[in-house]
Amino acid sequence: MIRNLGEKYSPLYFLAALGFGGMAVFFFMAFMHITPHPDTPMPTFESITSAYANGDSFMRTIIIVGYVGMIAMLAIHFTLLAWNFREFNAFKHTEAYTTLKSTNAEVTLMAIPLTLGMTVNGAFVAALALVPGLWGIIQSLMPLALLAYGAVGVLALVIMTNYLRRIIGGGFSFEANGGLNQLLAAFSMAMVAVGFGAPAAMATSPFIVLLGIFGSMLFGFISVLLFGVFLVAGVMSIMQYGLALPNSATLWLAVPILTLYSITVLRDRHGMQTLIDAGAAGPQDHPQSSVAVLLFLSFMILAQVAFLGLGFVVMRSNGFFRRFVTSREETSPVAFTLVCPGVGLAVLSMFYINTGLIQNGLVEKFSGVYYALLLGPAAVAAVTLWLAFTLFRNQLSTASKFAQEQKVLVNA
Repeated sequence: MIRNLGEKYSPLYFLAALGFGGMAVFFFMAFMHITPHPDTPMPTFESITSAYANGDSFMRTIIIVGYVGMIAMLAIHFTLLAWNFREFNAFKHTEAYTTLKSTNAEVTLMAIPLTLGMTVNGAFVAALALVPGLWGIIQSLMPLALLAYGAVGVLALVIMTNYLRRIIGGGFSFEANGGLNQLLAAFSMAMVAVGFGAPAAMATSPFIVLLGIFGSMLFGFISVLLFGVFLVAGVMSIMQYGLALPNSATLWLAVPILTLYSITVLRDRHGMQTLIDAGAAGPQDHPQSSVAVLLFLSFMILAQVAFLGLGFVVMRSNGFFRRFVTSREETSPVAFTLVCPGVGLAVLSMFYINTGLIQNGLVEKFSGVYYALLLGPAAVAAVTLWLAFTLFRNQLSTASKFAQEQKVLVNA
């Protein structure tokens, strides 16, 4: 892997680690939505091994693929995370970092809490799938989950507050924006929101559930507010000054954000049911899903398709894919933005099939239609994996032209 980038480093390289972390979560979705776990809201080591022992060849294949994919993606995630922190610490001592802190590019620092949020999420789901007996002590770990996401949230707020304080004072350049880059801020806050949603959905203590919902709502509101403001600002910038070619990938940033919003709503919905059960009326019967949930998920997926379609048309026509994805001649850290939308669409598709269609009785699980539907997220995940490894090879591996140029500079 390329090293010692110095001033050529960008915090957007954290998105490389983010993408592989997201893919680890996608492989966990195989356990979440395909294997049975009737006694727990999340799959555990015990439920997965039981499904393997009692399942057919399809179930066993899915479990093997899930474990291999999840472990491999997490290993790459942590490797790239360590590499990023090493390069970033050196980058902070350069003039390029000082310049970044005085321009629109300061928003790229939000990639750090965004990726750390994925680290916490990925480590949590991996622990559930890999550690025997973890569910027996899971409730005692819920406060730690709140603290972990709270720490990531504080980091995101500090970075965002410093940035907003400067640009509100007249430091934002619409001319230099050239894309939807600023949506990275909304993305980061949405990651914190969905993180707080985890204890809201899994805790049994009403107090912990309430704290999770409050944290989720707080960061969710901040994210929606930033999304609205920066989407409009980005469109205005593009319409007035044009789309900068390297920033074309940011046209897809809304896709993973919409996935995080959707999962946050589902987690908070489960948390509110827990609070209702703790009320004076006692435990209630709650439907696993509803037509309203189905329509909500349908809207979110269709919105994702709209953003993906627009971005694809633009990037195909302006040559972005050819120049910054399949070629080793030119590099742009913004290109790693392309991995997150694929992860987002694949993950939300799994929720749509299970929570939207199956739990509303529209599709029977393990029917021919069900297997056909699973081909959709599987295909998206396969393309996303190819994209992630292609970008890594062409931009960060020692075989890239960028790496060769850096080697020449170091030896000069």
